[in-house]
Amino acid sequence: MKARRALFMTLVLVACSAPPPGEPGRQQRPARSGMPEPSAEMLRVAADEFITFRDAYLDWYYESHPVRATELGLHAYDAQLTPMDRMSVQGRIEALLDWDAQLRQVPFPLLEADNRFDYAILEFALRAELLDLEEIRRWAADPRVYTGTIASGIGSLAEREFAPLAERLESMRARMVAAPALLEAARENLATPPRLWTELGIADARGLLEYLREGLPAMLAAQGADDGGPAGFEEARLALVDALAEHVRWLEGELLPRSNGDFRLGRYLFLRKLLYEEHIDLSVEALDRLNEEAIAEYQARVERVAAEIDSTRTPRAIMDSVVRLHPAPEELVPAARAMVESARAWVLASDVVTVPTTDVPTVREAPPYARGGFAAMDAPGPFEDAGLEAYYTLTNVLPEWTESQKEEYLTYFNHAGLLGVTLHETFPGHFVQLGVLRRVESDVRKTFTPRSLVEGWAHYAEEMALDEGFGDGDPVLRLGQLRRALQRHARWYAGLHLHALGADMDEVVGRFMEIAYFDEFPARREVVRATYDPTYLYYALGRMQIMDLRDDYREYLEKDDREFSLRAFHDALLEMALPLPLAREALMPSERQRPRQIYRR
Repeated sequence: MKARRALFMTLVLVACSAPPPGEPGRQQRPARSGMPEPSAEMLRVAADEFITFRDAYLDWYYESHPVRATELGLHAYDAQLTPMDRMSVQGRIEALLDWDAQLRQVPFPLLEADNRFDYAILEFALRAELLDLEEIRRWAADPRVYTGTIASGIGSLAEREFAPLAERLESMRARMVAAPALLEAARENLATPPRLWTELGIADARGLLEYLREGLPAMLAAQGADDGGPAGFEEARLALVDALAEHVRWLEGELLPRSNGDFRLGRYLFLRKLLYEEHIDLSVEALDRLNEEAIAEYQARVERVAAEIDSTRTPRAIMDSVVRLHPAPEELVPAARAMVESARAWVLASDVVTVPTTDVPTVREAPPYARGGFAAMDAPGPFEDAGLEAYYTLTNVLPEWTESQKEEYLTYFNHAGLLGVTLHETFPGHFVQLGVLRRVESDVRKTFTPRSLVEGWAHYAEEMALDEGFGDGDPVLRLGQLRRALQRHARWYAGLHLHALGADMDEVVGRFMEIAYFDEFPARREVVRATYDPTYLYYALGRMQIMDLRDDYREYLEKDDREFSLRAFHDALLEMALPLPLAREALMPSERQRPRQIYRR
């Protein structure tokens, strides 16, 4: 384990300093150790230049991503949707290139403290969006980009009561009026998408139709809307329903027959996406090796824990018997609600992390347009100052599934598994982390929080809670936690092997079942996600980084005879809200291996 961790952290630290792959012509900037000591005036000017850039870029970003701004809790652009026709996409690309050129004029070697880290985050956030628009081009390949934008644009205004209803209804009306143009852009931009993505797009569009026809009016009526809302609201809603119904017919009748594209990114784009979004620069071979070692380790732990339960049966047989014990569909939400209370009580009593609020999330089924995953935390954005309700959502069985598919799907919500999902989504997982994020001072980190921190923390929280005594050592709970850990490593395998190693879909499904002790139906749903979320290894990779950082930070403090506190470590990690390689530098500055560990141009 120590050897693996040393290799892992060496490679992770390289992520902070290596030049981005495939970008020739980037100028080498001298490290500060080779420069004269800068004057206070030089440092002040550099800081002013960066702050001016930062504030201007963030203003542009929120205006050009109005739905994202609403979700973050910024409401200046609630009546807008991002145009997605080809000319508008090209305009965003050109704007991003200009912003990138401006950022390169800021003297990074003269930046200090938080500005240094925020520069690092902004630089890669810019490149991540450019990569998506210019090279990955999901806007030209995935129908759900368009319906998802509409769904989020309306749902983010309808479901959280951050402003008077009349004001939100007017913003919804404006977005509904703008939405058909997005559907027109989809028909212009989508040529030969992957067939699977078109099928998913049809399902999502139908879910959005159901929401607009039934769910949205019922939700607004419950909030006090009457007579169809303000002038023009009903007309806009019905016009969007008609446009969306026509769009579904186009997806089914015209796009689906020609949907023969490939979803695979390939090795080069996969690694660049991982670098820019998660600040990790590891080779495909290193990623595969680290994952296989972790799979072997966790499966060995499954064998040991299964033997504690019943040494006469195989681990697979014991796992199968555990996952068959699950709530009925109508019991799923009530069972999760009780588990939220249990998890919250334990976190408060154990003092493993500071809980930032006395609120408790509402547990409910996922809305029709958001049923792609098993569970989610829909929390208020970090800038929100009203409408602070958070929702722990669960995707229940769907009526169109067969009885066998329903049973296989519900195995994911076995009692031990559902408890782990609850730890992940609520206490001490997402609900706590996202609550702390509201207190972070840096607008850059609030806006561009990496998923390896968000999902890595929540996944880490599942294992940490059991390690710290939650469940009183119940081997069934531990077995459930190990299964979920292996699920995340199976995701790692699926994304890496589908996109970077060219594996066959059915082969990956079979391997997923082997790794995570999954039945075929839920395993296939998970692998389908890998097609459009290729780097969802950020769950397990983030957990590994946090565990290694925790252990190394303990040793770092003990070298100076300082006491390590688990709560203090967790609080510091969440309050910094940094990509994990940068969190390592912030926590242990004297452990730097280079004068400047963030980037080397």
